[in-house]
Amino acid sequence: MSRNRRKIHKTPDQVQPAPAGGTVTIERLAHGGYGVGHLDGLAVFVPRTAPGDVVDVRLTEARRRYAFGEIQTIRQASPRRVSAPCPLYDRCGGCHLQHLRYEDQLVYKTAQVQDAIVRIGKLPDTPVAPMLENPQPFNYRNKVLYHYNAESGALGLVARHEAQILDVPHCLLNDPRADAVLTRLRALAARQPALQRVLHQVQVQVGQRTGDVLVTIFVRDNLAAALQRQLWEGLHDLITGLFLHVKRRETPELFDGTTSHIAGAPVMHERVGPWLFRIEPQAFFQVNTVQMERLYTLVQAAAALQGHEIVFDLYSGGGTIALSLAPYCKTVYGVEVHRQATLLAVQQAADLGVRNCQFRTGKVERLVQRYLAEGIRADVAVLDPPRSGCHPAALQALALMRVPRLVYVSCSPPTLARDLRLLHDLGYRTTTVQPVDMFSQTYHIECVASLHRG
Repeated sequence: MSRNRRKIHKTPDQVQPAPAGGTVTIERLAHGGYGVGHLDGLAVFVPRTAPGDVVDVRLTEARRRYAFGEIQTIRQASPRRVSAPCPLYDRCGGCHLQHLRYEDQLVYKTAQVQDAIVRIGKLPDTPVAPMLENPQPFNYRNKVLYHYNAESGALGLVARHEAQILDVPHCLLNDPRADAVLTRLRALAARQPALQRVLHQVQVQVGQRTGDVLVTIFVRDNLAAALQRQLWEGLHDLITGLFLHVKRRETPELFDGTTSHIAGAPVMHERVGPWLFRIEPQAFFQVNTVQMERLYTLVQAAAALQGHEIVFDLYSGGGTIALSLAPYCKTVYGVEVHRQATLLAVQQAADLGVRNCQFRTGKVERLVQRYLAEGIRADVAVLDPPRSGCHPAALQALALMRVPRLVYVSCSPPTLARDLRLLHDLGYRTTTVQPVDMFSQTYHIECVASLHRG
C-alpha cells in the first residue's frame, strides 16, 4: 500500500474483504496522484497510472464504494504515459507523476483543483486559472529530509511501501548540493559506529541564490564533542553551518528535542526578489525558491495595495509574506502560533530595516478576535495556513470584522475548497484561484485564491 495515500478512518463496516482484482481503464487523476477507474461497481484508485491506461490491478483494500490497488500489468499504455527518468521511481515515495508528460501534469493538477472546488466547495462558478508552470521541474527542492535505517545502514529517502529506506545516489528533485552532502555524510557514517547507533535523520537546506547550505543531524542520543568536530571537518567544504538535534522521543514532530549549533554559520540566507531572508533549521520556507518568488508576486497583485492599508498576515511563519508586503502598505500585523517563528520574523524585520510590521505569537482564531476587540481593522488579510486549513473561528472573525479583501494561499486543494465554501457562506466571493506548480513531479499543489466581500 502506498505510503502517500491519505489516511482514512476505518470502522468495521467500512472495510470490506478485498477482491482479487481485474482489468481497469483509468479515466482521470484524483487527489494524491491516483488514477481512477471502475471495477465491479467500485471506484478504484491506482497509483502510477495515467488516464487512458488499461491495467490489470491487484486490489489491496476495498470499501463499500471504492478500493485501492496496484498495477500488475499494463495491457494498453496511455499516449500520455512516458518513461520515468528516475530509475528508482517505482520504488521511491518522493514522486508520484514522473510517468506523465510535464505539460499533462499541469493540466491534470488544474483539473484536480477545479474538481475539489466543485465537489467539496460546491462552488461551480469559481474561475480556476491554468496551472502556473515551473520553469525548473527538476532539481528545484531547496530543502531535503533524509532518513537513516540502522538495520540496513541505508541513508536516503523513504520507499513507497512502508518503512524501507532507499539509498538514493541522486534525486532528480533535489538541488545537487543536497545530494553532495548526502554522499559525503553517508561515507562519514560508514566509518563511525557511534554515529550509526544514534543517527535518525538529516536535513539539508540550500540557499539556491546565495550558495549557503545548512545541515541538521537528528540523533536519538547526544554525540561526543570529538565526533561533532569530525562531522564538521568532514563536511565544512560543502556547507556553511552544522546543527545537531537530539530527539526526546519518537514522534511525528521533526523538531521535538534540543537543537544545538555545532559549527559554522548559525543561520543561512536566501534571496527572493529584492529581499534577503534569514533561514534557520526550524523555519518554514517554501521548498521551491523560483516558484516562491512568483507566488509572492501573485499575492502582491491579489492584495492590490495602494500604500494606506492595514494588512493581516495570518499563519505568518517567519514573516516572509508580511515583509514582502510591508513596502506597499501602512502596517502589517503578522500572527503565528510558533514562538520561534515569530522571533525569526522580528529578526528578519530588523535585518531588512522594516519598521511597519508587528508580529504576535498565538492562535490565529484568538488573535484576530483580540484585534477586533482592540478596534484594529484590516483592509486586506492574507492567509497561509498549514495543510489542515484555517480554523473556522478565524474565518468567522474576519467576516465579523468585514475585511474587504482576502488572499488565501493554500497547499491543499481539498481544505482550500472547504474554507472557500465557508467564506462564501460568510459573505465572500472567490474571484479567481491560481494554481502554482510548486512541487513538480508530485501530486502536491499550491494555490492563491482572491476573495472580496460580496
